[in-house]
Amino acid sequence: MLGPAGSLLVSEVTTTANSGRVSVVRAGGNRSTLIDGLPSGLSAPNNVPDGPTDMVVDGRTLYLLIGEGDTLVNGPTAGTALGNPKGPSSPIFASLLKFTFSADIDSINAPFVLLPANHQTLLDGATVSISNGAGATATAELVSQFRPATPDPNAIYRNSHPYGLTILPSQPDTLFVADAGQNTVVQVGQTSGRAKVLVRFAPTPSPLPAGPPVIEAVPTSVRPYRDQLLVSTLTGAPFVGEISRIMVVDPKTGQFGPFITVLSSAIDVLYRQKADGTGQFYTLEYSLGLTTGKPGRLRQYETLFGKTLSDTLVSPSSMTLDPATGTLYVVSKGAGTIVTFDVGK
Repeated sequence: MLGPAGSLLVSEVTTTANSGRVSVVRAGGNRSTLIDGLPSGLSAPNNVPDGPTDMVVDGRTLYLLIGEGDTLVNGPTAGTALGNPKGPSSPIFASLLKFTFSADIDSINAPFVLLPANHQTLLDGATVSISNGAGATATAELVSQFRPATPDPNAIYRNSHPYGLTILPSQPDTLFVADAGQNTVVQVGQTSGRAKVLVRFAPTPSPLPAGPPVIEAVPTSVRPYRDQLLVSTLTGAPFVGEISRIMVVDPKTGQFGPFITVLSSAIDVLYRQKADGTGQFYTLEYSLGLTTGKPGRLRQYETLFGKTLSDTLVSPSSMTLDPATGTLYVVSKGAGTIVTFDVGK
């Protein structure tokens, strides 16, 4: 996401447990670690590293989502999951954390490290105070923890995978979370920490004669659109092309409907109002063929018919726009890079 002073804040994770971190990337591509030691683990079914996912900055405060990690393992049959018999690597997976810094984020040059013992302290509801050894301090709090797993008649247990996070200027005390595991958008009070499901996306009938009868929605991002929300839905297996879409959601009532359709594996969406007053939408697709390994795509919409800016992206996972420069940044998860596009002001 776009950080202060034109920097970028990027969440990262490796295959090592609790190796999650948030990095600050400044002009010229210079990277420094802001927070290290965040919860992470290898998630089922393919042992993909999972930890910090999305974040929102409000002044010196950073709200950070933590994904499912290794809370579940593969069940006895394909498509099923069970609780990790070894126990998860961290007790605070599927959570929303809050970090408050003593200095502006862009001025911090030494990392804060969250220790494993701090994870338990946060779970207990206590505040953790940490220092980066270079004069800056921070406090960490657990704002809310989502359902780590719920019983499911088909999957045995359904995961909770907080994946997208945003805030609306019209509702400054509320954070909105896209849960890719529970197929929901959840609203969380910043002050109270109370989490309430705003909308639950039902599965859609599969167009394929063979295979599962329905396809999961899998919401992957939630972004502001004036006083409404835009939610990208990746869709689940068997990953049928061109049924992924962008939904528009009323944050007050939870009513929703399709907004941009005929997409393949939508992973992110952005809206911006240009300097001339006109609006633009950007959609990011993780792949144009998940089962065949095709690259991802970035599209721009000023009319009903969008245009493709790139269809060669390697597993893109998120994007952010710097309105001051007209630079659109796309994180390429597969390549481990950040790609830029000049889209004008």
